Amino acid sequence: MNSPPKLLLLSLLFLTLFTLSSSSSLPELRSLLEFKKGITRDPEKLLDSWAPTTVAESTATCPSSWQGVVCDEESGNVTGIVLDRLNLGGELKFHTLLNLKMLRNLSLSGNDFTGRLPPSLGSLSSLQHLDLSQNKFYGPIPARINDLWGLNYLNLSNNNFKGGFPSGLSNLQQLRVLDLHANHLWAEIGDVLSTLRNVERVDLSLNRFFGGLSLAVENVSSLANTVHFLNLSCNNLNGRFFTNSTIGLFRNLQVLDLSDNSITGQLPSFGSLPALRLLRLPRNQLFGSVPEELLQTSVPLEELDLSFNGFTGSIGVINSTTLNFLNLSSNSLSGSLPTSLRRCTVIDLSRNMLSGDISVIQNWEAPLEVIDLSSNKLSGSLPSILGTYSKLSTIDLSLNELKGSIPRGLVTSSSVTRLNLSGNQFTGPLLLQGSGASELLLMPPYQPMEYLDVSNNSLEGVLPSEIGRMGGLKLLNLARNGFSGQLPNELNKLFYLEYLDLSNNKFTGNIPDKLPSSLTAFNVSNNDLSGRVPENLRHFSPSSFHPGNAKLMLPNDSPETSSVPDNIPDKGRHHSSKGNIRIAIILASVGAAIMIAFVLLVYHRTQLKEFHGRSEFTGQNTRRDVKLGGLSRSSLFKFNTNVQPPTSSLSFSNDHLLTSNSRSLSGGQSEFITEISEHGLTQGMVATSSVSVNPNLMDNPPTSSGRKSSPGSPLSSSPRFIEACEKPVMLDVYSPDRLAGELFFLDSSLAFTAEELSRAPAEVLGRSSHGTLYKATLDSGHMLTVKWLRVGLVKHKKEFAREVKRIGSMRHPNIVPLLAYYWGPREQERLLLADYIHGDNLALHLYGNS
Repeated sequence: MNSPPKLLLLSLLFLTLFTLSSSSSLPELRSLLEFKKGITRDPEKLLDSWAPTTVAESTATCPSSWQGVVCDEESGNVTGIVLDRLNLGGELKFHTLLNLKMLRNLSLSGNDFTGRLPPSLGSLSSLQHLDLSQNKFYGPIPARINDLWGLNYLNLSNNNFKGGFPSGLSNLQQLRVLDLHANHLWAEIGDVLSTLRNVERVDLSLNRFFGGLSLAVENVSSLANTVHFLNLSCNNLNGRFFTNSTIGLFRNLQVLDLSDNSITGQLPSFGSLPALRLLRLPRNQLFGSVPEELLQTSVPLEELDLSFNGFTGSIGVINSTTLNFLNLSSNSLSGSLPTSLRRCTVIDLSRNMLSGDISVIQNWEAPLEVIDLSSNKLSGSLPSILGTYSKLSTIDLSLNELKGSIPRGLVTSSSVTRLNLSGNQFTGPLLLQGSGASELLLMPPYQPMEYLDVSNNSLEGVLPSEIGRMGGLKLLNLARNGFSGQLPNELNKLFYLEYLDLSNNKFTGNIPDKLPSSLTAFNVSNNDLSGRVPENLRHFSPSSFHPGNAKLMLPNDSPETSSVPDNIPDKGRHHSSKGNIRIAIILASVGAAIMIAFVLLVYHRTQLKEFHGRSEFTGQNTRRDVKLGGLSRSSLFKFNTNVQPPTSSLSFSNDHLLTSNSRSLSGGQSEFITEISEHGLTQGMVATSSVSVNPNLMDNPPTSSGRKSSPGSPLSSSPRFIEACEKPVMLDVYSPDRLAGELFFLDSSLAFTAEELSRAPAEVLGRSSHGTLYKATLDSGHMLTVKWLRVGLVKHKKEFAREVKRIGSMRHPNIVPLLAYYWGPREQERLLLADYIHGDNLALHLYGNS
């Protein structure tokens, strides 16, 4: 008899709870709909499901059918909003979510949302997971985010947040992941690390944090006990590295990335870090020796990058059985190559001072994929075993002192895609085929080579027709060797070829027709080619074909002078006419030279009184080595010259701008220029005593972060070592403060600014006791002859201006009139400007090539 009342009571209780649950869900539904109003871009119409009708048709109290909405089955409350990477956009109003009392997960990453984070965000006290990464949120991070005491995951990376680091994060005792990278946040790094408690993963990279890491033990002990991942790269950190006592606390640390900062000092011992797997410290100012334990089995490192620092000493023995990636490039390491290498797949020891025989690499047991030993002083012959590594894809041994022949199997390897052997002393032919029938059978029908650079060696022989097998070739650089014979027609089969440099060899015959249309850079100058230039190559500049190739005809070449048959009776008359023209040129040049010499002699004598008896200037030491931020006459102009590697070093200074080797190149040779990274220019050059024309021309190896690059080769040393912050630029050397003086024109038809003059590409035409003569090309294409007068030659501005105007008013068929002059704030900045006149010089006609 008592059971019906009990059932009635249970039914009433159920109805009451259902009513309460339904009534509590209504504010949440309204909150979601208000939040949706801020989402103004939804190209896929994914949020069309967020509509009241879809709820009314359902018996559920929580809209679990709505895109990205997560509900709790028991309570019926909204516990999560997950809208990651849905291509949504709009300015969000986070205060609309305050009614979601049980919201634990708010994840909106990978969209195009914008707006500020309001302080009211701290009222979502149940929030445990907050991910707003990869959006466009801006403004400061509100301090009330510290009220989210239950938060264990916070990711605000890749936004536009600015301002100081939010204080009070020590309140977030449950926080395990903190990712704020790629914003504009700043704070003293010591204060930041001391506030973190129990965090396991910290990424503050790509911000503006500053300060040093030589922190007291008590300031980092809470973080050090738990952190596994610590990334502070690409900030403004300076000062010393962690001390021995501090670094020893990070016993659980697996990843440490401090790259791209200004951290100084020597590295401590890492032997107390048994879990360390990855250590990245490139592009800092560290020095001293490389800690031995990093290359041994005591630390289970898998990746070690200490490049672009100032480490010295030898590398020693590498016994690590876990190390896969090793980059010690761009330091000042010396000694020989390591005698053993167990497991590395990628090794980069380039741009150091390593010496000794390269044959030691045949003892390496590692399954190499990338090897870069460029820009060292390695000697000896290449071991043939290099061509047998089954996974080896990139080899860069450029700019060493290697000799002998190039192993046959290296170029024809079935795995190598990038091979750079430029700037060595290799001899013999370039072998692209097997020596016997068995080798021919083993050769792959399609070779994977994409970049082949053997320029600046002493190779000889013909270019084999087997070059057509390399169907994927994008770059082929054989420049500055002794190759001869005709160019094979099989070059037509290189359908993906973009860069072809065969200059400065002894090739003969015609240029093959129908070379690939993919070519963007082409140079066959300084050979003995003949015939007509194929039509599909005529869009390249004349400097791609000349100098050299006297019998090679461009479309605008005169047939009378290039291709007149021997049986034409007027041949002698043409030769006579050509001789008369040469005589006229010589006589005119002699007359011009005498007239200019007379004028300069008169001017020179009028200035002798001001030099207190000094009659010559060659004894004055006007050289001033230039560091980045200084001024030299070379830094007035940009130099886009394809510089051949001379035997002596070249430096930008007042007295030595270019040597005879590089001066012999025409300005048109800029089709193939040496490319260096902007990062290398700012870091590599500052450390040197003087700025060099080409980093690979230095007699001595680079200092702490000096760089070298292969002359004329666009082949990078290794694609995996190119950092995102590095932008390849042409070899341009600028004056840091440009020309800041006054430019005076004698001819009103010409007008340009000193700024335009300062950035004009230039080449040296000659030198005299009065200064150096350049050819400069303005932005408009107008070419000028610029005479840079020696220091001390001109003292008084008024007298200088008067003499220039007097000389500028002179008119004679053999005198090129002055157009303008420049008077700079420094004594060494005195320039005379005139039009550049094309023509041979007198010395060439009088003495020929001698």
